[in-house]
Amino acid sequence: MKMLTEGISIQSYDGHTFGALVGSPAKAPAPVIVIAQEIFGVNAFMRETVSWLVDQGYAAVCPDLYARQAPGTALDPQDEAQREQAYKLWQAFDMEAGVGDLEAAIRYARHQPYSNGKVGLVGYCLGGALAFLVAAKGYVDRAVGYYGVGLEKQLNKVPEVKHPALFHMGGQDHFVPAPSRQLITEGFGANPLLQVHWYEEAGHSFARTSSSGYVASAAALANERTLDFLAPLQSKKP
Repeated sequence: MKMLTEGISIQSYDGHTFGALVGSPAKAPAPVIVIAQEIFGVNAFMRETVSWLVDQGYAAVCPDLYARQAPGTALDPQDEAQREQAYKLWQAFDMEAGVGDLEAAIRYARHQPYSNGKVGLVGYCLGGALAFLVAAKGYVDRAVGYYGVGLEKQLNKVPEVKHPALFHMGGQDHFVPAPSRQLITEGFGANPLLQVHWYEEAGHSFARTSSSGYVASAAALANERTLDFLAPLQSKKP
């Protein structure tokens, strides 16, 4: 029986502690997927994502990356006032600290009784950008990012990626204009460990079920590719 556990406390590199939502699968040990949140915090969609991955046989850890600013944030993207609050939190977010906190979550995940020692990362929006930065640090065995914003500004880190990483991007994403799309495609092409798929009919947040921008066909294909990409973590081989 799968379980969702709250009240977890993880210590980061600088002594900062933060909470996390943890989902454990029916059968353990299993690979662990760390989930990097959107700008809305550990909200309903992040809980849905934890449950989805647990149902696929993974353990899942979704850390509270806003704990340094506003612990326990869980915002509704359909509420205009909460959406504005999310944008303000995003603008003030310390990306370097976020990468450090994800590294701490990954370290935590590797050493839990339910873990087989292999850890992947799946991130959305803010978390999609963090997925690339974490991959460049070499912290995870595999990383997946959905519609990460600002990837074109981080292309100097492409050679630093030493483990497979997969990215899903909306071809109509207003946060990623055409020149940025071209830069990302060309930049990622320089490292065979990086894959990027463009979903031409989709915009930002196309995989979030509660989003007005949700595109069922693109989300289904992206999620299928994600599971295929993460599947090697299930292997008993080192």
